[in-house]
Amino acid sequence: MKTRIVIIGGFLGAGKTTLITNMANAMIKAGKKIAIIMNDQGTDLVDSQYSCNQGLETCDVQGGCFCCQFPDFIHDAKGLIKKVNPEIIIAEPVGSCTDLLATVIGPLKVVYADSFTVAPLIIVLDASRALNEGLSPESLRGYLRHHQIEEAEYVALSKADLVTKGDIRKITRTIKEVNKEARVVPYSSVTGEGFDRILAIVDSGKTSNRSPKDIDYDLYAKAEAELGWYNGKVELKGAKSFDAYDLITRILRRISSEYSSGEIAHAKLMLVSDTNAVKMSQVGPNLSVDGVKGSRNAEGNVALYINARIVSSPERLKDSVRRAVKDVLLDMGLSPNQFKDDCFSPSPPKPYYRITKKEEA
Repeated sequence: MKTRIVIIGGFLGAGKTTLITNMANAMIKAGKKIAIIMNDQGTDLVDSQYSCNQGLETCDVQGGCFCCQFPDFIHDAKGLIKKVNPEIIIAEPVGSCTDLLATVIGPLKVVYADSFTVAPLIIVLDASRALNEGLSPESLRGYLRHHQIEEAEYVALSKADLVTKGDIRKITRTIKEVNKEARVVPYSSVTGEGFDRILAIVDSGKTSNRSPKDIDYDLYAKAEAELGWYNGKVELKGAKSFDAYDLITRILRRISSEYSSGEIAHAKLMLVSDTNAVKMSQVGPNLSVDGVKGSRNAEGNVALYINARIVSSPERLKDSVRRAVKDVLLDMGLSPNQFKDDCFSPSPPKPYYRITKKEEA
């Protein structure tokens, strides 16, 4: 029997991981076998830790987008099939990734048609960000968001609870101007609005049938390179009890104090200790608690994962995050036993495959 693969894309901070883990948990509760593949340009991924902490079968493709690391993507998918034989694999590409119809879905449909079926492409779009920033392709990040919507088969309009019904209608009209064929589903992880509709798409027999869209790879590369990409991990051994919320909030605020809100594509931290787990994130000026397990206080062996995608040179971003983390730890009387990190700008995308409608035929 073929394994169904569901690709859920969308720009950084749109809420993809929250949606994916909620869907996986709901389907597992209904008796289905589900697995997840995460993706990132670097290592030490907050989202992978978050998914694993919820007990979900998860692996990740590191060091580049699914399109550029497609053999790794297939290796992980086959590894999950061998290990747990899931009915559905949900895959979350890097938030700056687009051209998914040609570089991920196309190869799955053509080269690996005997092994997989592919659900319609779902793109998650932050309603409040879309309202404030629009979908104009004139800026570099705008170009990425515009193309993501242009190729979407369904648009999950996330954070719908943060805007009015009139705003939803306005955003939907804007989406339709970019992609008249896309079906828009307003969705909120807080109220549950739209969740069952999106779940029904994932759990249906519908397959992707939209053709790839033209893309300027020079602009695509420039847009990705506009962001500094920071990944870090801090370990504390035998730490005395401290307020995990306070620690993470202070770090995020210190990082964000050095940039304008429009420069912060996504900054997220995940803390895992012997007594708790907490994930928090910041998108633009908005800070949110994405997940909590256990008590407010952390103690014992602690791992802190930091991912930041900010319009910045890698050198400046690395210095900003390091200072924020070290200063907050010092202020709270905490001493790291290990601190490793990396910061870079992504290399130009070079897809392993790029399959157009003509090649599909």
